[in-house]
Amino acid sequence: MTIRIRGASLRRAGPILLITQRVTLAAGLCLSCWPLFVSAESLWAQLSGERELAAMAAKPAVPKVQEAIIPGKPAASATRPRGSVFARFEIPRLHLSYALLEGTDDRTLDKSIGHVEGTGLPGGTGNIGIAGHRHTHFRKLEWIRRGDDIVLTSAQGQFRYKVEWARLFKPGDVEVLDISNGPAVTLITCFPFEYVGSAPLRLIIRALPDSDTRARLSPNPAQS
Repeated sequence: MTIRIRGASLRRAGPILLITQRVTLAAGLCLSCWPLFVSAESLWAQLSGERELAAMAAKPAVPKVQEAIIPGKPAASATRPRGSVFARFEIPRLHLSYALLEGTDDRTLDKSIGHVEGTGLPGGTGNIGIAGHRHTHFRKLEWIRRGDDIVLTSAQGQFRYKVEWARLFKPGDVEVLDISNGPAVTLITCFPFEYVGSAPLRLIIRALPDSDTRARLSPNPAQS
């Protein structure tokens, strides 16, 4: 049996096929360019963060009395805009160095690592929560070891912490961020690192201040 397609049908289908082809091509280009956009945005966040940190370091820190929003808990940095530069974060052995931004929303974590709102502040005796994506900025945490240095640099100075342990928790185990665990730095990222989709666990890394840093910590650190 021979199937014949009329010329009129081909003429009608032609524009539809052309539009479909162009839409598919545009979608493919967008998908291929998205990782480049994310990388460029992250690089810009680091460069602009360096400038802001340099400006912060040039101004003397002015001590402020912080009012606790919830009794028994440190004051949250409620007036700090989400996505603004918070400090410089470094793990020298892993060659990690990023601007620490305020907040952990997707937009902020696409640019860099984020300070968990309401947790401790650099220079304070609280538990400083820091989150990052496992496939970008916190990818190297797979190779972190006990005793590694974590360095936070802010307008209040430079503070050094030593990694104490790394453990796996469920996503709902938020007690790892409790103030009673301070003074400390607590890093959070999803796990396993190679998992496809929404990872079922969280890798939690706890670091404690070294003796010099511990001697300089204050219950009410000033905010720049």
